[in-house]
Amino acid sequence: MDLAQWVSQVALPICLALMMFAMGISLTIKDFTRVIKHPKAFGIGVCLQLIILPLLAWALLGLFGLFTAVPLIVASGLIILAACPGGATSNIISHIAGGNGALSISMTAIVSLLTPFILPITLSFQLSLLNDGQGTALALPIVKTLMQLIVVTVIPVALAMVLKAKCPNWAQRYEKGIRKASTLLFLTMVAALTAVNWDKLFDSGWLVAAICLSLSFIAMIVSYFVSIKAQLEEKNQLTLMIETSVQNAGTGMFIALALLQSPALATVPLMYGLLMNIPALALILYGRYRTPAIAMQ
Repeated sequence: MDLAQWVSQVALPICLALMMFAMGISLTIKDFTRVIKHPKAFGIGVCLQLIILPLLAWALLGLFGLFTAVPLIVASGLIILAACPGGATSNIISHIAGGNGALSISMTAIVSLLTPFILPITLSFQLSLLNDGQGTALALPIVKTLMQLIVVTVIPVALAMVLKAKCPNWAQRYEKGIRKASTLLFLTMVAALTAVNWDKLFDSGWLVAAICLSLSFIAMIVSYFVSIKAQLEEKNQLTLMIETSVQNAGTGMFIALALLQSPALATVPLMYGLLMNIPALALILYGRYRTPAIAMQ
């Protein structure tokens, strides 16, 4: 087993499971029932993540296709990325920016647990619509995807929550350490994947970067106008902008590498995971400086 295979088949699933365990150990049942306080914001946020974001990805592919040929591997990678849940870092970004941290945590947790049951079907259908002009399309195994996503997402979160309920003192003592370890492992793996896929990133880097940044910024803008139209509170507007634009790149890379076994396919989630921090920084500045009242509420 070479380095690329070890990273995709061993390190990545372990890393994703540890990240989900770290998220789970910070959760309580209240995080799932808290959405009752903000049902409107939660419902709109879920629609933005699960419906609007994938549609934006398709629209971007059509737009870029007017000016340049978008390789099948890049298009498929973007569709995979858009089908993933929001990233756990969105909770931290929301807190720093002055958003609704409670809503952010609840959305991330619930959507992350729903994703394994929704993504295999919706993503399989979307990938079947893409082809290389000769009828060749990526085939995502639905049952295998469902089972493996449950193993690396749902089970770690459930185990962590049970452990926290049974051993609260242990959970409180080691929660920060587990978070730091999962973050360090993820960053190490991103560096390894970048090194392994450097030639692929270099070959189509400008196109992938442009598409990733465009999706992130447009997701923010659309979320902003939808939130205003729905007359949500400013804190909730900011939170939905963050939740929609910050994706779980780790899940995207897991699907590309562990399930579809395509290192080239992982370049889009990998690039997005790096570049989404630019719009995230803009949101932090927007939340804390342009509208300081949001951050002080």
